[in-house]
Amino acid sequence: MSSYVILDSTANLVDSFDQEQEARLALESIVRQDPGSADKYALLTYDDDGHPLGKALIGSDLGVHA
Repeated sequence: MSSYVILDSTANLVDSFDQEQEARLALESIVRQDPGSADKYALLTYDDDGHPLGKALIGSDLGVHA
């Protein structure tokens, strides 16, 4: 089972999730509330051993607008 985390630009944990869809919705919500901060948040996926999987999804990659 994977874990999904949202980190800010200083690598502080914003929130963590068990479901990818829930994590994506949370990142979209952050970006909608403050579109100017979209580059400051990223969604990362980790495997059961704590190793990162794939590429981080940066808030600005979502193309979400307020």
